[in-house]
Amino acid sequence: MAQSLQIDIKTTSDVPQAMEKAKAATVGFGKQVDDIGRKFSMAFKDIAFAFVAPLVLLNSAMSAISAAIAKNKQDIKDAMAFAEKGESKYLRSGTITSAREVAGRKQDALDRANAKLAAEALAKEQASEGGFLGMGGEGDKALIQYASEGKGFFNKLGRSANAAAMFLGINSYSKDTDMQDVLERRSQARVAETPEEKARLKAQGDLAAASANAAAQKASDDAAKAKGTTFKGPEGFSNVVGVGANPVIEAMNMQLEETRKQTALLEKIASPNGSVPVDYTKSTSPSRAALLMGAL
Repeated sequence: MAQSLQIDIKTTSDVPQAMEKAKAATVGFGKQVDDIGRKFSMAFKDIAFAFVAPLVLLNSAMSAISAAIAKNKQDIKDAMAFAEKGESKYLRSGTITSAREVAGRKQDALDRANAKLAAEALAKEQASEGGFLGMGGEGDKALIQYASEGKGFFNKLGRSANAAAMFLGINSYSKDTDMQDVLERRSQARVAETPEEKARLKAQGDLAAASANAAAQKASDDAAKAKGTTFKGPEGFSNVVGVGANPVIEAMNMQLEETRKQTALLEKIASPNGSVPVDYTKSTSPSRAALLMGAL
């Protein structure tokens, strides 16, 4: 008897449903994480804005205040310059005087500061000249001269100590006025030996001598004029050689010649024998004796 065995196996699985559930759960969790992150981001933004906004407002207020202060300072400066000029009829004389005094005081303070700064800068520049590897330059020579110019034992000792401190960099040589003076005198001595400076000094001396001579001549002329003995040459007279006859001198010579002619003519008229005067010792008129003899 033949038997047939037939087995029907039917299986069901819930894996796809589980995967779908897991996927849904994962998506939901991701969404929740995104929502939480978004909320935190917004919260941080709100906190940052709450903190930064007052700073922005404060910065704007400070900028406005600074601009107002700067404008006020500029207005004051312009007003002081306006008063210093003194060209307006609305300004009082006291306001003008006060503005000029303040301007002069400020300029004096500025000049003092600039002079001090210039002396320090030039001393530093002069001291850095010359030398080899930072030794034996103008600064070292000036330090030796500075120390040797001390007056008396204690002054020389103090200068030597100060020179050592300046050499080591403990003290600043550029801010020491005595050291500045030494460097400046050394510079003047070097400049005086240059041909340009010698020529300039010679020209200056010649100009001073000419001015002195002119002043002495003027004083002499003034003294002569006060005594009434000042001789004034004819106008137009020239002492330049080689320029031809002077018309003024020619006119004077012509006048003298005409005067001589008139004098000679007057002499002829006054003398019957011409220009020769009569010799009374040789008179041709008859004597008394001759007259008596003729009567007899």
